[in-house]
Amino acid sequence: MDAEAAGSGRETPRRRGQGELEAAVLSVLGEASEPVTAAWVLRRLGGGLSYSTVITILTRLHAKQAVARTGPRRPVLWQPVADEAGLAALRMRRLLDKQSDRDAVLSSFVSVLSPDDEDLLRSLLAESGPDAAGPPADRPKG
Repeated sequence: MDAEAAGSGRETPRRRGQGELEAAVLSVLGEASEPVTAAWVLRRLGGGLSYSTVITILTRLHAKQAVARTGPRRPVLWQPVADEAGLAALRMRRLLDKQSDRDAVLSSFVSVLSPDDEDLLRSLLAESGPDAAGPPADRPKG
């Protein structure tokens, strides 16, 4: 807090992290029953954000394929493609895709899972079935 803000009794607002803002925008978009404008998102977010900040977050989410936008017509409309869990999954996949030794990364990941998470992962893999992604030899390597 700076001296002027301290003297006036006002606090400088806490700066939110990019991930926190992305999650908030996705949450607001998830409440919409149809594609919406950035102004609609801004009104529902509140908290003193600027319009340009909301556009920046929406653009980043679009680049991550977590939201879709309409074509060149105005106003641009936005809608979620992924929820917060889907966005985390996209991030995890992107990190995995950058690794040269996918087997080692996945093996390390599984080795640090809690027993409950490991059981859940096994269950999810079993539900997806053996043909869901094709045999390992047919899958493209990183």
